[in-house]
Formats: sequence, C-alpha cells, structure tokens
Amino acid sequence: MGGSSMDENSASSTGPSGGTTETNVTSSGLFARNATGLVRGVSQRSSFVINFIPGHPTQALAAGFFFIFALFPGGNYLLALLLTVPFTVAISYAFGLLTAMIPRSGGDYMIVSRIIHPLVGLISSFCMTMAGLLSNAFFGVAFTTLGIAPALTSIGMLEHSQGLINAGNTISGSNTWKFVIGAAMMALSALFMASNWRRTLRIQNVLFWVVTGGLVVAVIGALFTSHAAFVSHINSFFAPYTHSTSTYQQIIHKATSAGVNVNPKFSFLRTIPVVGFFATFAIFCYWSSFVGGELREASSTKTARNMALAGVSNLAMVAVFAIILFHTFGSSFMIASNGGGMPSQITVAPTYFFLMAGSMGNLLFALVIIGSYVFFWPLICYVSLLQPTRTFFAYAFDEILPKRVAKVSRSGAPTMAIIVSWVLSVAVLLWGINASNFFQIITYATLIQLIAMGLVGLSGILVPYRRPELYKSSTTQRRFLGLPVVVIAGAGGVLTTVFVWVLFFHYSAQFGFTDPSKFFGVLGGLLVLATVYYLGARAVRARQGVDLALTYAEIPPE
Repeated sequence: MGGSSMDENSASSTGPSGGTTETNVTSSGLFARNATGLVRGVSQRSSFVINFIPGHPTQALAAGFFFIFALFPGGNYLLALLLTVPFTVAISYAFGLLTAMIPRSGGDYMIVSRIIHPLVGLISSFCMTMAGLLSNAFFGVAFTTLGIAPALTSIGMLEHSQGLINAGNTISGSNTWKFVIGAAMMALSALFMASNWRRTLRIQNVLFWVVTGGLVVAVIGALFTSHAAFVSHINSFFAPYTHSTSTYQQIIHKATSAGVNVNPKFSFLRTIPVVGFFATFAIFCYWSSFVGGELREASSTKTARNMALAGVSNLAMVAVFAIILFHTFGSSFMIASNGGGMPSQITVAPTYFFLMAGSMGNLLFALVIIGSYVFFWPLICYVSLLQPTRTFFAYAFDEILPKRVAKVSRSGAPTMAIIVSWVLSVAVLLWGINASNFFQIITYATLIQLIAMGLVGLSGILVPYRRPELYKSSTTQRRFLGLPVVVIAGAGGVLTTVFVWVLFFHYSAQFGFTDPSKFFGVLGGLLVLATVYYLGARAVRARQGVDLALTYAEIPPE
C-alpha cells in the first residue's frame, strides 16, 4: 500500500484477513497483486446474468412500461427501444474497457479514483452508493405494491377468497407493511449474498432462469390467447367484484372520460421521453464491474462485450414481449388501465402477471407466473447490494475505511460490508415509503447514479492521456476514425448522462420529479460529504505517516 518501501521487483503486505501476500510491481510502478480474500469464481456466463438482471424485462414490463404511454401518448416504444441501443452500448463499453484496464473490485470508484482524482472517485462512489440505496428502497416498495399485494389479490380473485383480497388491499395501502416486507426482502438478499460465493452464484443463476422462465410462460400464454378471448375472460374475472359483464370496455371508457388519450397518433416528440424511461433500466448493464477482481478473464475485451450483450438483449426481449402483450391485451386497454381507468373495486396495479392470471383462470398457471415474478425483487436487490459491498471493500483496501470492513468470512463473503449495506438500505427505505411519488424514488436514484456514470465516461476520454501506462497495457488499443475506442465509448457515456438528465428535468412532472430543490439539496449534501470524508481520511492517514496520493497512484491489491 501507499507509504510502504519496496525493492524494484516485489514487496510484501498484509491482506484483509491478516495474512501476508506477495505483490509484484510492473515496470510502470503499478501494483499487480493477484492474491485475494474474495473468491475468483465469477465466470463470463455468471457475469452476463449479473449484468442482465438490472435491466431484466420483468422490471420494465411490471414497473412502468405500460404506464408510460398514458403519460406520453403517441410515443412509439419500438422506435424508443431502438434509440436506446447506442446509449446502452456506449455505457457498456466505457465501463467494460476500463474494468479490463483495472480488473479490481469497486467499479466506478476504482476507475475514477485512479484515472481522474481520488476526490472525484469518492464523489462518484458516494453518488453510486446513494443511488444503489435508493434503488433498494424502490425494490422494497415494489416488492410489496407490485409483487406481494397483486399476487394475493389475483389468487384471491381466482379462488373467490375475500380474505386474500383484503390482505392484498391492506398490504398495498399500509406503509408499515411496506417497510416490514421490504426490509425482510432486503435481509433475504443480504443472506443470499453472505453465503458461499460459488453457491450464491449457482442460486443466482437458478433464480434468474426461474424468473425469466416465468415471464416467458406468461408471454407464451398471451401469444396463444386471442384478443377476443382475453376480453371475454377478463370480463368474467372482474365480474364478481365489479358486478358488470363489460369491465374491459368500462375501463377504457373511464380513462377516456378522464381525458386519457387511449388511441394516440404517432408522435416523435413523445417518443423521446419514452427513451428516457427505457434508459432507467437498460443502461445499467455494467454491474459486473463492481466484482471486477472476481471475474475470470476480467482483463479481456469479453468484459465490455458481455455488458453490451446483456443490455441489448434486454431491449430486444422487451420489444418482442411487448408486441405480444399489446396484441393480446389491446393497446387502448393497457393505456387506459394504467392511466386511471381501473375499477375502484380493484386496488392493485394491473401488472402483466395479474392480467394473465385473470385471463387464463387457472390457479396452477397463476402460481407459476406469480411465484417466478415475486422472486425477481430479492434477486435484483441482491445484485444492487453488490455495489456498496464491493465499494466498501475497495475503500478498506485503500485504507480510508477500517480493514475489518474488508474482512471476508470462511465462505469468501465480505460479511461486515454486507451488514452495513443492508442497514443503510433499510434506513433509506424508511424515506422511500413516505416519498410523495412512487417513481420519485427511482428518479432520484437514476439522476444521482448518472453522475457516477458520466464520470466513468469522462475517465474513458482521459485514460489514454492521463494514464497512458494503463491504456498501453490493456488488451485493446483499437481506434476508430483515429480515436481510441475507449475515448469514443467514454464520450458516448457522457452524452448519455447529459441526455437523460435534460430529459428528466424537461418532463419533471411526468417522472415524479416534483421538487428539484430537494433533489439538489440531497446531491449537494453528497458532494460535501464526499469532500469532507476525503480530506478527513487524508489528514488521518498523513498523521500515521501514509501519503494517500501514493496509495491512489497504485492499482490496489484485491
């Protein structure tokens, strides 16, 4: 670490578990220590799953896809998906190529602190961590309001159980239940991560296929259900509760009477904000960067290609699934039901699994698609927790956190970092359940996280010039039109950040961004906190005889 004396070729230092490991020094003076307290067990296949989960079609189709067309009538989702692809690829290659240059855990913190400046790296990681905690709060609320509550209600309606229906209504309307269930879901995700890392990856991959398989089953069910059959079945499903045999038509009429345009004409201008919606999930396909030190072949270009493939695959699946669901459900009905047209007797969100369960009228089918869907939220929360745990791990190795935070268990998991991440997530959940707008949580998370993503993009632009030794030792120095590919990807990442920021501010009301002053207060607080933390850590380490500038000049041990 910084401040240590060493000969020309090697030095010894103490790892997080207290053992001594060998550290080799490259000709450029950068550390390249291979020993690690974490388990290098993340294959390219598992890393693809990690990158795929944040933008999984289950989240997009259940948490806003159909609702967005009530906000922006006339927006074309297929064109919007296509326009999102360049943003996804740019972010993927910015993170992927830089992770290949610095194959260490820590993601944006490790990249930005080593290429731009340690203070900027801390600002980036503080933003990324806060965004991750906000995302966990969103997942906790969504698990209750978009998962457990509609699951109970749909099963209760199928089985004509008023008790289950009442339970669904109670849970969806109670902040206490949202907190208890959300915190329990986060605890499950944390326990899942604290297991043996290889076992965790196996469970992760199994759950991924369970969730994806359930979504595919639901879509196949829709594919083989005609629109006329869906209308008939959904009317029968709602009839005992709405006391009407034409609820489908009444939902459309109610929304139309309230001013919702259920048959909008195409509008390119209204397609642009739909791109912003897709960007809230499709551009977050770089999550394996946070476990970069645990990736096999992390220093290869496979890292970037893996991220890009995950993001583009998500967009392609959303396109195919949406075409099928719109055809079966009817675009007017989906806009109306998500735009305020649902009967007052039905208090849960009209998610795709709720509607498919009702239209099929089969309990076993309903249990399969509901069960697989419910598993999605602890799965994505687990992936989200990877960021703060690995960032805290990197902090400890840089000696700006106590080393015990980086101590790993016998199973290879950073237990202390996981506990701290869970506690912070639960604290933010308390704020999230009282937010003025459900989408305000994810809007805050997206905008704050984009700052870190933009700084990674800036790192991509600067790395060939500020850290030429990193660039020249990387696996690719390919150029396009005379510019390094990493510079082009970095510029694309910066432009993506600016585009989404402008979009969210321009359509602030639609995206639940009702109080910009409060947002900038949170953001300003993060910037001040990161600055104070860095200055304090530098002062403390200086009194101990360690120059943090030397620490940050190194590729850290893993």
